[in-house]
Amino acid sequence: YGCPPGEMLGREFREAVAQEVSERDLAVFARILAGESIFDYQTRHLRRDGSHVDLSFNAIPLRDAKETIVGATGTARDVTAEKAAAAAQYENVEKLRLAVDAADLTYWEWERKTDRLHWGRDPSPLVGATAGRDTPWSEYLEIVHPEDRERYLAAVTAAWQQAGACSNEYRVIRHDGQVAWLSSHGKTLADASGQVYRMIGVTQDITERKRQEEEARFLAYHDTLTGLPNRRLLDDRLRQAVYLAQRRDTRVAVMVVDLDRFKQVNDALGHRAGDAVLREAAHRIAGCVRKADTLARHGGDEFVVVIPDLHLEGECQVVAEKILRALEPAFRVDGREFSIGASIGISLYPADAGDGEGVLRNADAAMYSAKQLGRNNYRFYGR
Repeated sequence: YGCPPGEMLGREFREAVAQEVSERDLAVFARILAGESIFDYQTRHLRRDGSHVDLSFNAIPLRDAKETIVGATGTARDVTAEKAAAAAQYENVEKLRLAVDAADLTYWEWERKTDRLHWGRDPSPLVGATAGRDTPWSEYLEIVHPEDRERYLAAVTAAWQQAGACSNEYRVIRHDGQVAWLSSHGKTLADASGQVYRMIGVTQDITERKRQEEEARFLAYHDTLTGLPNRRLLDDRLRQAVYLAQRRDTRVAVMVVDLDRFKQVNDALGHRAGDAVLREAAHRIAGCVRKADTLARHGGDEFVVVIPDLHLEGECQVVAEKILRALEPAFRVDGREFSIGASIGISLYPADAGDGEGVLRNADAAMYSAKQLGRNNYRFYGR
């Protein structure tokens, strides 16, 4: 109480009780004076300087020789430090909980020996409808996407064996049939003997993040108007095609397709109509090439076709003629029709150039030659 014992003697009991608990304390001591014993009763008193001291009381009725209750006797233990530590711990736990919730994380514990996977909260948002917060880990493994399961198992097995941490990004096929991307971070725990027996961690749904990453990757390598590969992806595909041709002793053909009379669409109806024609032209040309070929938009009204693993030169002619026929039907935009053909230049690796850049440049030159010779036709480089 922050004062000599003598100063406490003779003081009213209620003077030492903190105001916020005084009514409750008086009720408790009334029960003691009525004959009830109280143990581990938590209360708060005031020190002489006005500060608080938290106490744990044990009190029993005090009786005289005739068993009449004349007061109470017992002990009081200072638990101020314990209460402060408990409050700090609660605050830390609450902060951690808020941080976990803010990051949209789900806590879990995995008991290896019992195969028990315990979730800190309802895992339904992660994995769909489940039997509850306790599930066998072997059942959870079954919903991991078959294409990711081996990689997922390798990561967790290594963590168990090395008594360390593991991080994983993998897909699950939820119980509602949807595919979700999850990110998990876990750490193993060992008992007193050093035996690893438990893994704890957190899991987060990253499906939306993966979708955005995929969209960003697509936009980085594809034309936003037509959805075709852009120049960046074209360069990579062409480089790979030349590399494979060198290894297999085959040829690569590059075709530059430039639309004829496209400018009349923009002049007559504007760029919106021109965009519609470009999308339709891309669709028609795409129907003329193989899946192994690359069709890219090279810019403006110009497209490029890369034909890898070419064996016969005649294959190029077949593709070029198919493209010209596909573009023959009139393009209908806003109630008007436009006849748009194409001039196509063709160059071959390694006959015309020793690298992809040179082949593309030569195909572009052949395309201009085709335009000068009457348009709506194709020409091979150097012929």
